[in-house]
Amino acid sequence: MEITPQDVQQKQFDYVKRGFDPQQVGVFLDQLAATLAKRDRTIQEARSEIEALGSIDAEAAQDREAFRLTLTVATETMDEMLRMAGERAAKIEEEAKADADLLLERARIEGEDRLTSLKREIESLQRDRARFESQVDEGRATTQADQSGIEADQEQPAPDRRPLELVVDRDDDAPDGDGSGLAARVGDLRG
Repeated sequence: MEITPQDVQQKQFDYVKRGFDPQQVGVFLDQLAATLAKRDRTIQEARSEIEALGSIDAEAAQDREAFRLTLTVATETMDEMLRMAGERAAKIEEEAKADADLLLERARIEGEDRLTSLKREIESLQRDRARFESQVDEGRATTQADQSGIEADQEQPAPDRRPLELVVDRDDDAPDGDGSGLAARVGDLRG
């Protein structure tokens, strides 16, 4: 596929992390387009001269040699530029792959660390749950024992006790005069 100066000027590149400076790439592409255009003009001019000088063999031979040299230099220049661009592209690809591998490794390590942390947290929660369940079971056993004791006490006849007597009188003649004093009397509980 032949590349024209217009192809170079219209070429669009994707932006990537850690890529080239878009301005530098643009300047380089402009220079490359100008070089290609100059080369195309040089080639075209050389061809035109060859056609114009076709009747003069000696001069035509010299011109053809000059054209061949120009074309050789242009081709070598283009080949060198393509080689350099290929090397640069390979280096960029290699760096991008290395960066991607590094990011993947970091993500894997972070994922493993998070998984380990979550496993520890789950184990801790399971231990807490077992401890709480044990405490609940102990509490149930204690409650059942207390309830059994209460039921046993209720089945035994109660000793003769006097009922508790509570008397509350509102004393409107309290010394502070606000009528809020209360007096309470509790009967003797000892029987």
